[in-house]
Amino acid sequence: MSRYKNFDLNEDQTQIICDGACWKVEDVIAGLEPYMLESRVQRMKSILDQRLGSVVLGLEDLHLEHNGAACLRTAEGLGIQHIAAAEITGAFPLGEEPENVLGVPRKVTMAAHCWLSLHKWPNTDGIFDFAKEQGLAVYGAGPRSDFMLDEIPLDKPVMLLFGNEKKGLRENTMKRCDGVFRIPMYGFTESYNVSVSVGMAMHVVCERRRAQLREAGLTGDLPESQKAALMAQWMLKDQEKPAAMLRRLLQPVGKAH
Repeated sequence: MSRYKNFDLNEDQTQIICDGACWKVEDVIAGLEPYMLESRVQRMKSILDQRLGSVVLGLEDLHLEHNGAACLRTAEGLGIQHIAAAEITGAFPLGEEPENVLGVPRKVTMAAHCWLSLHKWPNTDGIFDFAKEQGLAVYGAGPRSDFMLDEIPLDKPVMLLFGNEKKGLRENTMKRCDGVFRIPMYGFTESYNVSVSVGMAMHVVCERRRAQLREAGLTGDLPESQKAALMAQWMLKDQEKPAAMLRRLLQPVGKAH
């Protein structure tokens, strides 16, 4: 089992599912913490305290490895937790091949994807269903919109949705958005590379959201239950043999269904 495997959670995110069995989230945290460096545990807690759940990155049908990987690395660096992706014509390009054709290492994500919640569907319907379930307003990126990036309202959680490298968002997708925004440009070029657009736009929105949080005395906005579930997953990902560690330290509460 890969040390970076994503461990499943049950529906209410109170149990970790691993190797065919279930463990309570709080038991996993309590059981593993004594076997980890205190500095490592505190680092994880600090990052979780700064995570944003109210700003989500949406990506529709990306194709190129370096773009998909760069988007995830940027999102993780900005403290975004949730990525919603439509895999319409192919799997989401993580960019984790060990080498490219010239033999140059190509781990573009720098393992950033290991700490993110990547939600994937075979079509864009899944993105909008997810947004509705999470209470997210969806704003799509388009180069010819009169609605500017810094005009996106943040009175409720938002998803910024970006299209693929060549065609951008599909017309039907833009029609379903709550609004379509553009990033200011001052040259002859009509659009930025998608990963550059993601970095610029998400930085602006995340900084505006963090300013709101600072006024409330907060550094992040993930619910405590979600932070606990992620903490258990992250601690497991830090283990060389997570399933064996769980079975040695803890009694499972049941079998996975």
